[in-house]
Amino acid sequence: MKRTLIFVILILFFPALAFSRGVIRGTVVDAQKGTPLPGANVQILGTLFGASTNLEGRFIIENIPPGNYDLRISMIGYRSQTKKNIYAGPGKEVTLNVKLKETPIEFDPIVISAGKVKQRLDQAPVSLSVVTAKDIARRNATNLIESLETAPGVNFIGDQINIRGSTGYTFGAGNKVLLLLDGVPVYAADTGEFNWDMLPPLDIEQIEILKGAGSTLWGASALGGVVNVITKSPSPEGKFMFSSIFGKYDHPYYEEWYWTNHERLFYSRFDLSYSKKFGPFGMRVSAGRFVSTGYQQLGAFEKYNLTGKFDYVFANKIKWTGYAAYSYIDRGFFVQWKGQNDPYEVDESNLDNYATTNQLNLYAKLAIPLSPRFGLNFRASMVRTLMGNQFGGNAGFNPAYGEGLEFQADWIPRYGHMVTFGVQYQHDAGSNKYFGNHRGYSLGPFIQDEWKLRKNLRLTTGLRYDRYQLIGGLKEDLFSPRLGINWQPFETTTLRASAGSGFRAATIVERFLELSIMNFKIISNPDLKAESSWAFDVGFRQYFTEDWNIDVSFFDNEYWRMIEAHLDLIRGQVQFRNITRARIQGIEATTNFNFPFSVSKQKFDFNSQISITAMNHEDLKWHEPLTYRPKLLATIKTSFGWRGLQLQVDYRYASKIAEVQIYPINDRVPMKFWDVRLSLDARKITLQASVKNLLQYNYAPMESNLMQPRTFILGVQGNF
Repeated sequence: MKRTLIFVILILFFPALAFSRGVIRGTVVDAQKGTPLPGANVQILGTLFGASTNLEGRFIIENIPPGNYDLRISMIGYRSQTKKNIYAGPGKEVTLNVKLKETPIEFDPIVISAGKVKQRLDQAPVSLSVVTAKDIARRNATNLIESLETAPGVNFIGDQINIRGSTGYTFGAGNKVLLLLDGVPVYAADTGEFNWDMLPPLDIEQIEILKGAGSTLWGASALGGVVNVITKSPSPEGKFMFSSIFGKYDHPYYEEWYWTNHERLFYSRFDLSYSKKFGPFGMRVSAGRFVSTGYQQLGAFEKYNLTGKFDYVFANKIKWTGYAAYSYIDRGFFVQWKGQNDPYEVDESNLDNYATTNQLNLYAKLAIPLSPRFGLNFRASMVRTLMGNQFGGNAGFNPAYGEGLEFQADWIPRYGHMVTFGVQYQHDAGSNKYFGNHRGYSLGPFIQDEWKLRKNLRLTTGLRYDRYQLIGGLKEDLFSPRLGINWQPFETTTLRASAGSGFRAATIVERFLELSIMNFKIISNPDLKAESSWAFDVGFRQYFTEDWNIDVSFFDNEYWRMIEAHLDLIRGQVQFRNITRARIQGIEATTNFNFPFSVSKQKFDFNSQISITAMNHEDLKWHEPLTYRPKLLATIKTSFGWRGLQLQVDYRYASKIAEVQIYPINDRVPMKFWDVRLSLDARKITLQASVKNLLQYNYAPMESNLMQPRTFILGVQGNF
């Protein structure tokens, strides 16, 4: 408790410092409508200076040292624009008028996950995908999983995310993907599990998905990739947003599968959000309720979340940001069906499998621009997770705490040369009667240098050292180097190559859990070693027109001591073990295009994203496929629009999983889901009707566990 209080004080009372020649001001408007664009981002390239537009679309950047600068103006949903050779000098005030063109597809979004600093996606040395707030609203997503499930190279097995086949399925214990909230780790300290319901989709500005090992910058656990959820900042004007979604589950495919009165099976989600800036102070608060009867026994849940994001910009441009999110979940756990003739029911002995989860996330950041070319960033964070009454057991769970501190410095010694260095500390603690009382910490100093060798050639080098120490137990060390190149031989062509290593120590649950569940006994493995990887990625991005691009990458991920759940069917035992060597190789291709056209003076718009990921994964010791990983993923997202009316069709495909742990000889099928939606924009309100799993396809990603049947959904979203 005392430690928690110290962290809360750190989070709420970071000290404020102070600082601050030449002025650049201007306005940013929509190119077609001429209306102001509040919230557009204006960045002086080669410096740490920037600004956002206010309610009238105006911005001002002051105290700029004399010189010629390039300015990049960007906003989600619009094509970014660069103004070159803008001279700012003493006594000289520059005024710019910028017109941004709206685009239905994000072709060159600004990202931060590739290098911990803002940069254009096509200038990054690594493979990275972006899901925008517009994508999320388009899908009427009820949580983060639904926001991510059509992203290139992403596949979910239950609640467990796989990026290019990295994770497989371990029932939430341990994950080779690192989930970040505004750059802050948010995994449960004991299990390593993610709470995909921790914030409402309304709060999300953008989700960035870094493919491959990202430990050099983001630390341990970023072994197979990084998902960075970036939340919306307080808006310049008062903005009230709401979203209401109602879903009705259809009857089972076969009459023999009926198990209840299916007319009563539904879900609903309702979210409210208010955002406003009061001078230097900005706030955004949100609340949401998500309830469901479930489509299967033990599928019922109640979920509530409350979030708040606050910031304050001091006169010297120092910015403080605080964030808090509370999530309460009461839900059942459907582990395995009763039988093939009763796939939506569980055995009577498991009907008590309910659990409640409380999670509190806190973070605070302080950004101090000491000069145009040097800035400091501090961060403190805490994740508290409490789960209880799982699998029919009595209370015996205590809160798990994950506490983090980070210092980062950004230095631009000269134009085109960015050095980022710092140190990160993470402390994890968890205790209950199933795995005892354990604590561990990791400490990782890091440095990265991004050097613009030529106008069209960037070189990125980096190194991180990680020390993981289990209190009273083993210690593990690893160096994580990184090398990346980005070359743009032509304005429309980008070539990239990167190599980087990753590191992840086993979670407390993976090492020490002792539990009997169903007919299996989970046994501990205190000697479990940390897993490591090397990720190699070579790719290119080609713009054929301003409305059509293609991105192709070849990847090779090499794993050592990969941690996987091992099932001994003879003894009925499950234990987490190290796989000596494993490899995942493949190719990923994504194309985006937008095709506006007119018929009889009526304007139509057709756009689509098509992605294919083909991979080969292998346990190199036994020459077998890795479990719970498909070898082919494909998604097609299309939209046909006329005025405010849009027809959308999504298709998701995952090939048949070759290897599973339980019932390996049972027949399995590939995943084939069609979703269709019709939406209407009426001023500030969007109405949507959709059908998920249109063809009522029956698919089980893991044994004895069907995904949801055809579901009819109505939604309404708006902002005032």
